[in-house]
Amino acid sequence: MDSSEGRELLQDLNIRVEPVGTVPFAAGEATPAEVFEWESVDEHGRAISLTEEQQRGRYREYVERNIGAVLAEKRLCVVGVKEDENILTVRVPGLDIEFAGRTDLLVLSDLVKKYPLELMFLPEVEMLIEVKRAVEPVSDFQALSELIALDLLSKDLVMALLTDLAGNWHFFWVSEMRGTHACIHKVILTKPGEAFQVIRTLLAQSPSADEIRLPGFQDPVKRRKLETMLPIREGGGGGGILESIQRYYDIAGELGPDIEMAREVARQIVTSMPAFSTY
Repeated sequence: MDSSEGRELLQDLNIRVEPVGTVPFAAGEATPAEVFEWESVDEHGRAISLTEEQQRGRYREYVERNIGAVLAEKRLCVVGVKEDENILTVRVPGLDIEFAGRTDLLVLSDLVKKYPLELMFLPEVEMLIEVKRAVEPVSDFQALSELIALDLLSKDLVMALLTDLAGNWHFFWVSEMRGTHACIHKVILTKPGEAFQVIRTLLAQSPSADEIRLPGFQDPVKRRKLETMLPIREGGGGGGILESIQRYYDIAGELGPDIEMAREVARQIVTSMPAFSTY
């Protein structure tokens, strides 16, 4: 996905990306961690050529090693997704948009280590990790599309991380409505130790917690499900409206009333009426 396609996707889904500030970590709050070494050498110091699958195995172990305690406590694991597994395939409700793709790593239930075929159902998935040897501006759009797909596939609240495993650690999550737009927030960290502390803190939370505190993040992290904020396609008829209302009640039943969400559903209902459709 190039930049123009990424911007078009966000526009079609009525999504805005908003960067969020950071604050310094408290002394001793984050355990230092080494950056990932992309180069592998043999006993004679000669570079070893690795396949993408072999490289994925190496950085999967690197991530797992740095968050191992919380993985064990929460019965989670880090899984590498094979190149031919389009595990993030989903159709956007009410819109003629379909995602078909994958990511590099997923953090989810350790059940998949015992039963690998269960990976297709993404049990208790918490986050995805898209790994790039070099993070470029266009990389954001790939991570955003993966986050959107995972959010639609998962029943719980999820987060995406785009990283080069060195000085770029970009965290993304679906936040709240701002007017008529759904917001995805983004925070950038530059130190592996701080990034891993964020991941450890995130995984220690309940997957359904809609407002949490993460170290280094300036504000509390408000998390929402994207499906409740997606636009309804014009001409969709009452079925789309009913689906939107039902989604609101489903979320309100789990997380409590959401004023901004209620206002957006009301706006969609009013603008679906012929007398108000041009407003």
